[in-house]
Amino acid sequence: MALLTTDPLRARVNMFADPAEVAPDVLMIASFVNTYALRLPAGLMIIDPGFAHTAASVHQAVRAWSDAALHSAVYTHGHADHAFGLQPFIDAGDRPQIIAQENCPARFRRYALTHGWNARINQRQFSLPQPMFPNRFIWPTLTFRDSLTQRIGDVEVRCVAAKGETDDACFVWVPARRYLFCGDLIIWQAPNCGNPQKVQRYPLEWAEALESMAGLNAEFLFPGHGLAVQGADAVRTVLTETARYLRVIIDQVLERMNAGQTAEEIFHAVEPDAQLSQRPFLQAHYDHPKFIVRNLLRLWGGWWNGNAAELLPATPSVQASEIARLAGGVAPLVVRGRALLDAGESKSAAHVAEWATRADPESREAQALKRDVYARRLSEEPSLMAQGIYRAAMNDAKRALGEAEGGGQGPAIRIP
Repeated sequence: MALLTTDPLRARVNMFADPAEVAPDVLMIASFVNTYALRLPAGLMIIDPGFAHTAASVHQAVRAWSDAALHSAVYTHGHADHAFGLQPFIDAGDRPQIIAQENCPARFRRYALTHGWNARINQRQFSLPQPMFPNRFIWPTLTFRDSLTQRIGDVEVRCVAAKGETDDACFVWVPARRYLFCGDLIIWQAPNCGNPQKVQRYPLEWAEALESMAGLNAEFLFPGHGLAVQGADAVRTVLTETARYLRVIIDQVLERMNAGQTAEEIFHAVEPDAQLSQRPFLQAHYDHPKFIVRNLLRLWGGWWNGNAAELLPATPSVQASEIARLAGGVAPLVVRGRALLDAGESKSAAHVAEWATRADPESREAQALKRDVYARRLSEEPSLMAQGIYRAAMNDAKRALGEAEGGGQGPAIRIP
């Protein structure tokens, strides 16, 4: 089945597929994000109703599968791709209880306060043609702090809080059926807990949640993205290896922090486990392990990077002007940037391009260098989050040059 694997070590990841029943009484709808409908004696439970813009198709798929009343919906967290798709059910007359961890309403209030900011982040992260972010919320009607256990008909359903990608995350455990709905605690990518444009994330608590779930002995694992997994051993492998991926990074960061290394020393030194990084469910094609390092440093060590000049710095344009003066002007910076780019040193070339364009934003040669540098960085980088930022920088330069903006191409994402 395209949406289900019993061998996660050899599976090919699939984020889109036709709706299908992947376990008895479980409909899975995969449209980048996974939405699940669970048939219970007292009615249906929807777990993660999905995007607002796919809500109609989700509703249609569920109603083609079952006409039972919608008893409950669970938001495993309040992100835009998980908690905004209930409206067609409500419009059709369903009045479900809507369950979420107690921090979810605060998340929605923050989204309303920072709507423009989040819309621009979303545009940059996903290379959208314009800023875009939801601003209509379907609020939870029942929240919990640590856990919530309900009997729905004769079936016990437990919702358990678990910080990870967000502070309002939870997983859903149906013990009688050994069904585990884990939201974005598993996404068939390296854990998304370092996003450079978003609020704090929680790698240590994420690892602890994965280890706790591994002890449940689930027979089916239903993740927030990617394939469902069947088989207790297969489920345990995905959960424990994802936890270990995080702990390898966490342990390195802690050891180096406690040894007195600076944030920049730690950032450049810490690497993920090489073997785990090859797992089909731990590929770093969305977040980047270095971003996880940054998030841990922010969580435990504040935002200062260890460079005293950066504590209360001159503006980037002033710094760039001083560098240009030392170099003898912007032209030598451009020449040096081109030489670095030709030598395959795109990381260093990016610094030079930024100095050149910040020192003289009107220089076409500097903007052309910036355009070409970030086109190269985009072509080299598998992480979607980094790709979005590089593409935006490339398009900034294209606008300065009066050129048409282009999407550019990142490397093809190959899932073994």
